[in-house]
Amino acid sequence: MKHPFAAWLTALASASLVTPAAAQTREEPIGSAHPGKESPQNFAAEVRFAAFNPDVDSDPSLRGQTPYKDTFGTSPRLEIGLELDWQAVRIPHLGTIGPGVSAGYTRASDPARFQTEHNGTLISGEQTTLEIFPFYGVIVLRGDALWRDLGVPLVPYGKLGLGYALWHASNSLGTSSANGVSGEGSSLGTQVSLGLALNLNPFDAYAAQNFDDALGVNNSYLFAEWTRSDLDGLGLQKNVLRVGGTGWTFGLAFEF
Repeated sequence: MKHPFAAWLTALASASLVTPAAAQTREEPIGSAHPGKESPQNFAAEVRFAAFNPDVDSDPSLRGQTPYKDTFGTSPRLEIGLELDWQAVRIPHLGTIGPGVSAGYTRASDPARFQTEHNGTLISGEQTTLEIFPFYGVIVLRGDALWRDLGVPLVPYGKLGLGYALWHASNSLGTSSANGVSGEGSSLGTQVSLGLALNLNPFDAYAAQNFDDALGVNNSYLFAEWTRSDLDGLGLQKNVLRVGGTGWTFGLAFEF
């Protein structure tokens, strides 16, 4: 029979071999400090949603007529878009600056309306549709010093550049036309935006670090943005359809 002291010594030796291995495989509890480091940050991407009404009826050449309102009413239409920004330069204690590009889509479609000889309105079974594909290229300044230097999870930003849109008007028979002019074309103009983004990382730091470790996403944001797209042709286009507008855009942004 093994001496009790020898048995105790054997057990102690076994424990000294097993304990380090067990410690190496121990899972970190949720909510504990994460050992990962922040990945490099060079870009920002946005998923954008806006309630949009184009400025078609603001054209002075219409002399007070409102063809868009008469056809589609005044209810805003959903515009969706994607934006990618290159955070080319970091300005210490201010933020990042660099170029950004965006593409989007919106569509208005309603039954055609006809004026009767007694100034009444008849609703046709024929659909009238206006599709707009807006694009823009801008310089983006994101002031993330509040977040990086002070820990305040708010990032104000501004965008300035050029906007461009392709548009297509159609009915049940195909592309619309009036007085021999086809119902499709493009509009050029200016683009300006001011926004505020809320950094979501502080609400779950552990999940944010895992997101960075797995996909390289440094920061996630909810944002609200006032946008003005003035597509009046810049004096370079004649008889341009003013398919820009002013409104609020909301969405999600990711820096990586």
